[in-house]
Amino acid sequence: MPRDKEKTKARILQAVGKLLAESGFSSLGINAIAKEAGVDKVLIYRYFTDLPTLLQTFGREGNYLSGSIIPPELENAESLSDGLVNWLMYFQQELKDRPITQEIIRWELVENNELVKELREIRRDVATARLMFLSDKFGLPTDQDTVAIMAILGSAIIYLQLRSRISPTFSGLDFSTAEGWERIDAAISTIIHAVMP
Repeated sequence: MPRDKEKTKARILQAVGKLLAESGFSSLGINAIAKEAGVDKVLIYRYFTDLPTLLQTFGREGNYLSGSIIPPELENAESLSDGLVNWLMYFQQELKDRPITQEIIRWELVENNELVKELREIRRDVATARLMFLSDKFGLPTDQDTVAIMAILGSAIIYLQLRSRISPTFSGLDFSTAEGWERIDAAISTIIHAVMP
């Protein structure tokens, strides 16, 4: 019985991701999720209580982000600048590997409601945990605004990932090739090492 419950929960979470990617937050409801997952909506309420709780669970367990809050790339960093570079490259790969997450972020740009806020908070919590890990390990410089620097570079990564789905080129870079992304990785490394100790 527990195995069936876990399979059903996984189907429900998968349905949430599919619906969000296809039509955004405005059409997301318990009835639509139940239909997509092929389950009775009573099971959704039994396993997740309500829609916000279901969305929180999707954000934490439903392949929205990787399962690793502190990935080995951060744990193995030998300096703050290396840790920040590794984090950004890991984040870039996280997005690249998760087209559903890209679609959800795209929808967040045009919709603003409580469900959108749930997923934003999850991404914020993961980013905060990663920054605190690096801060505890190396300390943060007092003469640099590390949060703002990471926000700018993280936003650039999000934009390039979303844009590359529509058009493979931007500013002379070809993102349909590994070389295009390698140039972005090199630029991130150059920027971080230039401003961080």
